[in-house]
Amino acid sequence: MSGAPRIPLADHVADAVALLAAVRGTEVLPLDGRAAGRVAIAEQRSRVDVPGHDNSQMDGYALAAADLAGADQEVSLPLGPMIAAGDAPGTLEPGTARPIMTGAPIPAGADLVVPVEESGPGRFTPDLGSRVTLAPTSVARGRFVRTRGSDTHRGDAVLREGRLLTPARIAHLAACGILDVEVQAPVRAIVLSTGSEVRRADADLPDPGALFDANGPGLAAALTEAGAEVVRTGAVPDDAAALLDHLREQIRAHDADLVVTSGGVSMGAVEVVRHAAERDGVLLAFPTIAMQPGGPQGIGTLEVDGRRVPWLAFPGNPVSALLSCELIARPALGAPARRRLHLPIQLEAEESSPPALDQYRRARVLPSGRVRLVGGASSHLLGGYAAADALVLVPRGTSAVHDGDTLETLLIPGGES
Repeated sequence: MSGAPRIPLADHVADAVALLAAVRGTEVLPLDGRAAGRVAIAEQRSRVDVPGHDNSQMDGYALAAADLAGADQEVSLPLGPMIAAGDAPGTLEPGTARPIMTGAPIPAGADLVVPVEESGPGRFTPDLGSRVTLAPTSVARGRFVRTRGSDTHRGDAVLREGRLLTPARIAHLAACGILDVEVQAPVRAIVLSTGSEVRRADADLPDPGALFDANGPGLAAALTEAGAEVVRTGAVPDDAAALLDHLREQIRAHDADLVVTSGGVSMGAVEVVRHAAERDGVLLAFPTIAMQPGGPQGIGTLEVDGRRVPWLAFPGNPVSALLSCELIARPALGAPARRRLHLPIQLEAEESSPPALDQYRRARVLPSGRVRLVGGASSHLLGGYAAADALVLVPRGTSAVHDGDTLETLLIPGGES
């Protein structure tokens, strides 16, 4: 087993994507707060031009540039009817100006707006039959006019498949006349930490050899951020029968679609997930991935009442578990891809790396545009991950990294302020 060939991360991710494809669904949501943070399934195109008509960018006076031609510093014009937002624009009589509010439609015959600030004393008198004195700083056609379709044209693609629905995108869709959007439905997940040494944070201080559960809360948060709905978290001891009984009970109780466990997948004598895989109804493979940390993995299904529930089994060290969730579960859930940059690394001394593996190091992006490693490479150093806002990939074939080397950098949320 220890001599089994390691498989590329990309191959394992493809297996996880295929596994979860059976439980990923869609739903249609209205464009309100419920759609925020969800991932679009299909492209959306605008139903209208935005703006839908030429309109005023300022409170002021709509008029024709030709009526200002040859004027000196000031010009006095009679006023027509005022136009407010929502009014029908009508027509501008030649040689007149019409008071206009911000967002109101430009009347036919007008081609610029002179703002209130450039009118004389007694400014902004909207009474029909009165006059206004204007001292415009520019008489360019189109001044302070928002033209029809200047933001978006009818038929423009305004949302691409796989894009995250941000508040700005939701507002844009609404402006384009779109009422609802098809999004990925959340996969209902159970998260379990394995190990007789694991204690909940509300327990007394752990005895020697015991520890507080970091993986349960961390993985639940990571899965939620990736679009899943975590319906149950917990911890189970190193007892294969108890693990499977608990999983089946919780899957039935919560109608769960996915199991994510941490721990029990390595080569030791007490590996509860590996032991569970020997029992009826469990189909799990245990590939070793060519990456560090997070090499030992488990993937497969658990049979519950005639259906096969996908199971992703991650290593137990907290950094390995979180990194596995980031690199494997996140794409399998269809979450938007993280941004990747190629940045120079800042080091005080050479850093070694296992040449047979892709090594992921926790890091911070500096204001200079360089990236600095935080914490060491060991998979128990969770504090360094908490301080990181990036993961630096040291690729296979690299035995050492030097100051100034350019490396692929995956941007993640977080880091110190």
